[in-house]
Amino acid sequence: MKKIVSLVVLLATISLNAQQTFVLNPAMVDPDDSENFEMLIKKYGTDMAQDAVNDGLIQGWAVLKKVPGMGKVEDEKNNYLWVTIYESPKKYVNRKSWFNTEKKYGIPGLFGGIDIQRYGSFVYKTEKRYDNDLDAKYILFNWTFPKNLNSAMELADKISSSFKSDMKKSGMASWGMATRIIPQDSDLAPLFFWDAYENMEQMIDHLMYKAAIENVDQKLLAQLQEELPNGWDKRIIWEFVARTN
Repeated sequence: MKKIVSLVVLLATISLNAQQTFVLNPAMVDPDDSENFEMLIKKYGTDMAQDAVNDGLIQGWAVLKKVPGMGKVEDEKNNYLWVTIYESPKKYVNRKSWFNTEKKYGIPGLFGGIDIQRYGSFVYKTEKRYDNDLDAKYILFNWTFPKNLNSAMELADKISSSFKSDMKKSGMASWGMATRIIPQDSDLAPLFFWDAYENMEQMIDHLMYKAAIENVDQKLLAQLQEELPNGWDKRIIWEFVARTN
């Protein structure tokens, strides 16, 4: 079976409403160092992450690269993103360090000489997800400030249930919804969604309300617009660089 390349698939949840917790760590890598950075991630980082998965320390891991030339100028300050998945908040709270290249490879400071600026940790809880065995290459992250969090989630639940059967034929590998745990700042959107597709053409179709969501009841979409009066706070397309099985 193909690797399921999406946030949720990496997450391999045990139920639709699992307590799965994931952490997003955005960073800016000097573009001149990008090629070397990705080589190190693929050569060393992935193996260490897979060991951590096999040892039950984490549930999944990925490094994503922002697709250039799409989005606002201010979004360009983050060009890479680490995603680390835990099976529950408890696992996250009691997490152990596992990224140690010196112990595994005898290489201290894997990213020495590479200019990396990190921009914090953002922790979310998965509320619902659908995934299949398609091999997605791109994933869209969506943040929003709903008028009412609970009613927006209930509506998103109805909408996702209505397009679930259209996902695979439209190239959508996974869809998910999550809520932010940390930080609790009021200027950060509390509701988060992701959509993963096999190729960019399918992703662009999705952004034009086609692809998997083309047959969604227009009344439901209209209700969603009412629940999200200011639309999407931010939407960013990422490409997978590396990930665990």
